[in-house]
Amino acid sequence: MELGVEVAGLRLRNPVIIASCPLTADLRTIERVAQQGPGAVVTKTIATRPARPPRPNMYRLSGLGLLNCEDWSERSLSYWVEEGIPGAKKMGLKVIASIVSLSGSADEVGELAEAVTGAGADAIEVTCLYDPRDLPDQVKEAKSRSGLPTFAKISIPVLMDEYVTEIASRLMRAGADAVVISDTYGPALHVDVATGEPVLGKANGSGRLSGPAIKPFTMYFTALVTRRVGVPVVACGGISNAKDVVEALLVGAWAVEICTAPLLRGVDVIGKIIRELDSFLESNGIRSVSEIRGAALERIKRREEIGPLRYGPPRVDGERCTGCGLCEKVCPRGAITIVNGKAVVDVTHCAACGLCVSTCPVRALGW
Repeated sequence: MELGVEVAGLRLRNPVIIASCPLTADLRTIERVAQQGPGAVVTKTIATRPARPPRPNMYRLSGLGLLNCEDWSERSLSYWVEEGIPGAKKMGLKVIASIVSLSGSADEVGELAEAVTGAGADAIEVTCLYDPRDLPDQVKEAKSRSGLPTFAKISIPVLMDEYVTEIASRLMRAGADAVVISDTYGPALHVDVATGEPVLGKANGSGRLSGPAIKPFTMYFTALVTRRVGVPVVACGGISNAKDVVEALLVGAWAVEICTAPLLRGVDVIGKIIRELDSFLESNGIRSVSEIRGAALERIKRREEIGPLRYGPPRVDGERCTGCGLCEKVCPRGAITIVNGKAVVDVTHCAACGLCVSTCPVRALGW
């Protein structure tokens, strides 16, 4: 199976990129993820001065993912230029240098772009401090002063189609070779009920959310930008396993970035995702990841043409049904009962909402 992909001229051995995060904070952490064979690593975001983030700055949210109030790299620009990027390159990695302007200045981004280019970076990812308004000008400057493939990582502070497509279109006109969708979502807050204290160290206790809870946003906006703008998209946010990678490819992503899954489950999850992606392709007779890229977009287009679906009550596959009763518990209309060890749907009360179908662990309910 061919896992290799090419994003904006950057050839990767597989589509799994390690996002800018604590796992790429310095050479020691990069070496840990390098052993798992990712397609590339994105450095912790490099700025003109090191960050001094509050501590604690990460908190595991059960079932949701991760809340964090991290900042950019705590390492200096000189560290990344003299040691970080060259050292990562010696490990045989493709290195994408993440850079940010703390002042919002395009010229500041240009200077950073020149520095990381000279250090041997394979590509540049220009990010912002959660406000993408100035990002197009910054991308234009980075592109002109580096000549490297230039990605733009956008935050989505406004969850509206027009806002996202306008930003993506401006970035493409500015010369972005790919758009990374997206960054964490927030502000968000979690308070310890035993103490009344916020769990994070920021002054107001707030942070930003990553992990499985934001994956549906990632998929939606990846599909939207791919269809309406046409710029290559790297999907980032909530991708936690090989099926998530496949889903991102289906909605048009050229590659994915991951961070929260290996943070919460250990770096070996990176290698597991890559191996399981290879197994998925082989078991489904798919020769390369490029074969499935964007396959779901035509179905979305047809949906828009014909209008909303109107399925009837779900059918029960008696051979698969184990009578576990989960569907009966979750049905909001009380339309399912377990009779003689099998689920039975009362069609007079069923609203065909689909909750039981997505809940069934053995896929005994379907349309």
